[in-house]
Amino acid sequence: MVKPSDFKAVHRLIHLHYTRLVNNPVTVTRSSKLFALSSPSTGFTQFQPKPSFHTFSSIPTTKNLGFSQICGGLALLAKPRVIKNVNFASAAAFRLFSTSGFRKFDGSFARKVVEKPMKAVGSSFGRYRGALGLHVDAFWKKNSLVVFGAGGVFVCIFLWRVMFGIASTFVGLSEGMAKYGFLALSSAIVAFAGLYLRARFTINPDKVYRIAMRKLNTAANILEVMGAPLTGSDLRAYVMSGGGITLEKFKPTIRSKRCFLLFPVQGAERKGLVSVEVKKKKGQYDMKLLAVDIPMASGPDQRVFLIGDEEEYRIGGGLISELRDPVVKAMAAAKEFDNLDRIEEEEDEERELLEAERKQREETEKLEKESS
Repeated sequence: MVKPSDFKAVHRLIHLHYTRLVNNPVTVTRSSKLFALSSPSTGFTQFQPKPSFHTFSSIPTTKNLGFSQICGGLALLAKPRVIKNVNFASAAAFRLFSTSGFRKFDGSFARKVVEKPMKAVGSSFGRYRGALGLHVDAFWKKNSLVVFGAGGVFVCIFLWRVMFGIASTFVGLSEGMAKYGFLALSSAIVAFAGLYLRARFTINPDKVYRIAMRKLNTAANILEVMGAPLTGSDLRAYVMSGGGITLEKFKPTIRSKRCFLLFPVQGAERKGLVSVEVKKKKGQYDMKLLAVDIPMASGPDQRVFLIGDEEEYRIGGGLISELRDPVVKAMAAAKEFDNLDRIEEEEDEERELLEAERKQREETEKLEKESS
């Protein structure tokens, strides 16, 4: 392999040789000239003399000189051809440029050859990683309760052993009392921690109902239309969405839980249907929607928004409107249900009377047979 130091040594030798030529210039006659040929591959200047090469001396050697010889010599002396400094560094630069370009070509080619298999391996690894993540997420959704139970038992045993070890170090207790006492204490700690986490990350529909009723009974515009006070009903419909822990891309995340709740309300003057959307955010109830649909005597129903707007009402593909239909049908069928209940009660009373008459008849017939 050619090294840059080799070019430097050759360059110094050639430069030393041509500095001597510059210090001692060479003159040539018109009939014999030096031809400088440039090589395109190396950049060196080559000098090829013709066969008839004659030098002209500046000092005459004989006394009998002709006038023509003197004039010709003076003309040649007047126009000497002197070889100046030659730039031989271009050859080394071109050579270095060529080798460096070849090295760059080799590096880029090797990089391309290595990149293709690496990309294929990376894409395959990414696909397998995604499939494995889906399997792990499905396993978690199916067996999350078992995993939580096992984790609770492990934490309970861990707390039990730690507290028992600390207490036995400072206080002398009987082995049985200490073991069972600290076991009960650790179980209580784990149970309270579980209840706290459940209350923090889950939504209680009854609590949402109470919050909504408190807001409705303090809203002046609702009370003016429906009349005070407002009373609720046991007829409620709700849908839970979200919540839980997901392991998407091997990263555990806690999803926010949402609750869509509908229930009827009764005022002094009118009835209405309440629509509520609540989100559990950082352990607090964040109400996104609170609206009341009030049926009017003439014209369409009036919808009053306390929280949110029409866009929030249509969220989830109109989920609240889908829940509204069965609740409205149940409210409309309340009278029909009352009539059915009244009819069933009358039928039960008639059946009881017939049964009592049958028993009385059987007893009278039995007494008549005994007397006869």
